[in-house]
Amino acid sequence: MVGVEKLKNHKRSSIIGVLIPTILVNGGFFPIINSNPENPVDLGVIMHLLIIVMPFAFHKTIGSLEAIILSDWSATFIGILNAVMVLCGLICRYLLEFEEISNTYNFTFINISFQTISLTMVSTVVYVLKQKEK
Repeated sequence: MVGVEKLKNHKRSSIIGVLIPTILVNGGFFPIINSNPENPVDLGVIMHLLIIVMPFAFHKTIGSLEAIILSDWSATFIGILNAVMVLCGLICRYLLEFEEISNTYNFTFINISFQTISLTMVSTVVYVLKQKEK
């Protein structure tokens, strides 16, 4: 419980400590599932599983941390915060690969929508469940 109290006492730095890695992870694991049939990259089954499981596990942890740090926020604001973090990660990824051919394969409406909705929902649902436990 000492760690929980430290997170609550250092709220501002804890929030920054959640925001920065979340934005990096959201950019790094895009797209989770590439729905573009013209995608030339074949990563194999194991890599696809890692790319699917790791972001969801990370966002489960983020939801738990948000329940500790931002316990006084409503689920609506947490959902908005999570969506903004996912979209910031996608914007960083887009700018990183600006004018590369991979942007035409990866940044489709379906890929962006799936990534944003699914990861936002994981963090937000975990936050709500943790709040109900209290």
